[in-house]
Amino acid sequence: MKKRNMVLEQIQKYRLGYFFGILLVAMDAIATYIYPQLITNILDKAVPQKDPGAIITNVVYMAVCQFVSITVALLLSYLFCRMSNKFIIRIKLLLINSMFQIDGKEIEAKSNLFMTSMSTDVNIIEMLSSRMLSDLLIQIVTVLITAVILIQINPLIFWFMLLIYPILIVVQIFFNKKILGQSRKVMGKTDIGNGLVKEFVSNLYEYMALNGRNYYVNKFCNNENLLRKEILKQNMLMAYNRTVPQTISTSIFLIVLAISGIMVINGKIQIGELTVIIMYTQRMFNPLSSIMLVIGQFQKAKVSIDRINEIIG
Repeated sequence: MKKRNMVLEQIQKYRLGYFFGILLVAMDAIATYIYPQLITNILDKAVPQKDPGAIITNVVYMAVCQFVSITVALLLSYLFCRMSNKFIIRIKLLLINSMFQIDGKEIEAKSNLFMTSMSTDVNIIEMLSSRMLSDLLIQIVTVLITAVILIQINPLIFWFMLLIYPILIVVQIFFNKKILGQSRKVMGKTDIGNGLVKEFVSNLYEYMALNGRNYYVNKFCNNENLLRKEILKQNMLMAYNRTVPQTISTSIFLIVLAISGIMVINGKIQIGELTVIIMYTQRMFNPLSSIMLVIGQFQKAKVSIDRINEIIG
């Protein structure tokens, strides 16, 4: 029989909040779609026609679009933080109640896991649910809207960038799998460390009476050194997960800039369109890095969710 995913069941209780979040993101999508058209209106129409009224009007509309985007970002942060606070309290209460219900023989085995889950695991999930999910929604919509804008302005640039996307995704998937495996190792060593702290507090008088200071310190330091090595490996994997895709994205941006510049010289696109291409090429790649960073955090959170479910499931 398949175990219940209690963490997922708690998340599903906030479906209405996620629905409002999607509505807010839809508003941001409209503003994002309108913004580049206003830029081309200024550079390709209002400026050549020397029409200050049209320039001011378009600038005001651009300011409104920026205001909408900023307001949506703030409201999303507030919404997801509120939901996350309630969600985390529920999870902690489930963990505490579950410890009261376990068999006496399992108390020793699950107490270390409980300590880690109440601190490290809950914090990882809280960071993901309070901040990163709202960012993820905005970034996904940004990529989709940017793709629509680019294909309208210059299909050649769009298809060129689309060919590069799978390479970036493969690179990110590779690192995410590595990060997931490394996260499990770090959590395992963290559990052992929590057990040693608990052992120290429980047996302090015995250690003092038997002069066991060196014995305990050596045991603690050995595990701590191993833990720090695993954390270093994890951090380096996460650093590569950011820098490698960023290097690829920057290289593609420079190629797109060169192609677009040549197209302006040949009269195939106008200056306003070039400006939008430059702006939205960056907007298409930057969200991908953010999205994959969140996916990497999902990998760490999955380990934490599995551990919490092991106690409350």
